[in-house]
Amino acid sequence: MRKSIQQLSTTRMFCLFFVLSMLNILIEMLEYWVFGYPAGFFPWLKEFSRGLYLILLLSVIYALSLYTFSRFTKERGVSRRHAVLSAIPAIVCAVLVALSKFVFGGTSSDILLNICYIIGLLYAVSSAVLAIVYNGRADREVFGAILVTHLIWCATFIIQLCRKGTQVSSLAMAATALIVYVSVENPKDYYETNMPAIRNKDALIAMLAESFAANKPFHIMSVIFIEKNILFTDSAKKALEDVQNKVAEFACSDYQLHAYLSSWNTLSFITKKADVVERFMSAINSYNSGGALNYKLKFSVIEAPAVVKELDKAMQLLSYVSGEYVYTQNSQDIVVDEEVVDKMIYRNTIEDVVRQAVKDKSFDVYYQPILSVKEGSFSSAEALVRLKRKDGEKYISPEDFIPIAEKCGLVQEIDDLVFEKVCSFISRENLMSYGLKTIEVNLSGNDAVDAHTHERLFRKMEKYHIPPNYINFEITDTSHITKDETFKENIRKMREQGFTFSMDDFGTGDSNLLELLKMDYVLIKMDREFVWNCLDPDKPDKLNVLKHTIDFIRKNGLHVLAEGVETLEQAKVLIDNGVEYLQGFYYSRPVPEDEYIEFLNAQKGLVNKTNEA
Repeated sequence: MRKSIQQLSTTRMFCLFFVLSMLNILIEMLEYWVFGYPAGFFPWLKEFSRGLYLILLLSVIYALSLYTFSRFTKERGVSRRHAVLSAIPAIVCAVLVALSKFVFGGTSSDILLNICYIIGLLYAVSSAVLAIVYNGRADREVFGAILVTHLIWCATFIIQLCRKGTQVSSLAMAATALIVYVSVENPKDYYETNMPAIRNKDALIAMLAESFAANKPFHIMSVIFIEKNILFTDSAKKALEDVQNKVAEFACSDYQLHAYLSSWNTLSFITKKADVVERFMSAINSYNSGGALNYKLKFSVIEAPAVVKELDKAMQLLSYVSGEYVYTQNSQDIVVDEEVVDKMIYRNTIEDVVRQAVKDKSFDVYYQPILSVKEGSFSSAEALVRLKRKDGEKYISPEDFIPIAEKCGLVQEIDDLVFEKVCSFISRENLMSYGLKTIEVNLSGNDAVDAHTHERLFRKMEKYHIPPNYINFEITDTSHITKDETFKENIRKMREQGFTFSMDDFGTGDSNLLELLKMDYVLIKMDREFVWNCLDPDKPDKLNVLKHTIDFIRKNGLHVLAEGVETLEQAKVLIDNGVEYLQGFYYSRPVPEDEYIEFLNAQKGLVNKTNEA
């Protein structure tokens, strides 16, 4: 495998320091050897070795100061201007050493030595001050290691100022190399533990920072490994790591690209060559892992600085594209443009609103009535979460903010807030007195696999004196969790406590006949898109699909609810074909608590609309 040519400037500065240190030690050894001979032997070599020793000593501390600057600057690099300006003191000393015979009478002059050691001390002190002032730009371990090395160098130059014959610089160099390598520059710190061909996110951040600082065009390519409903067990994780390692090795050997793990499912690569982007994209589209690949590979590319100009935004964009955005795209390749950036900004705005709403407990719960055909009354309702924008006027669609809440790990807190509000509303308004038999509440996958869910929900219902059979939980997309033991145990315990369950969104996604048979549901809710497709007047044959589906569900002892009822004609066809419960805008939109109470008080007239028909 060919080595990647990508290397951090901090690593380059450390290598420069290391090489100069080795040269300095060799010259110091030469100096000791020639000075061991009697006076008159090799006089020119003595002057040369002493002068070269001083120049290399200052070069070493200069390189270390550049390394420190590259570690603490925002750009994680060293500009040519800074490198030249900071080299001026060392260059002045080098000139003085070269002219020492004419100015000081030789390189052993106390004045020349004092000047060189003082300049070296100034490099060490200024670097230590830089590290202290900007310590927040590096983690504690990096800050501590670099500060200690410069304190060692300060002590070294002070000792050599006080005792000219004592040279302890070799000890300082060895200590610096050891401390920096073990604490900061150990290559293992930049690689994933289980994937030796892949660098970690810290390495990516550092490389991107330098790439942006160079202010030259480059491309950030990503290979995204997609398997939407995989249960992420240890074996599944190991399989993904193996495939990612193979792709990383392939990219390095064939395209000299180094892989970075920018997200658990994404490898990212950096290149300055536009032709590499085209060739690598084509290779990924046709990549064959020899049958071991259970993931679909998608390729994305971001052009910088044309599309993104800052490190933080680039990392946000990588996370957004490989997280939520990629699952909305059907194309094999994703070229990130300004439109995608705008979508990310909108998404981040929603995340801010969600986080604040969780903090303030400011989610609203709306209720949509459900008609029982047999009873001729609205005997149940679905509780739906709503979230207002910051301006307090328009609501954000749950289809927008729920996936973001799941991504941010906030959906369980939202579920708890909603359930608390539902229980409080049921108790406060005594909904049972209106003839309501159940309230439908959504149960997220996060809650379904949480071992403490059944206890938490039951405690809330006890608090408001609500019997468990009054709540029916709607579960969606269960195919990736039905094999989970915690999920099975949760459902078992909740059933024992009296809770019941519905399959939501039947006819779409993974809410299908196979999943229906895996769970002990009491109610199947047909998704509105499925209902509308079956009732399409231009496709009368699809009505047979509806009839057979309803017949299958009812023969298995389950009840059927149709969502999305918007016209009287739809309601009649659904009732004629055996649908037992109807929900949709024809009867009522989802409404807030006060309007729902008004609806219950007036429901008799609404029911008559259907009966009269």
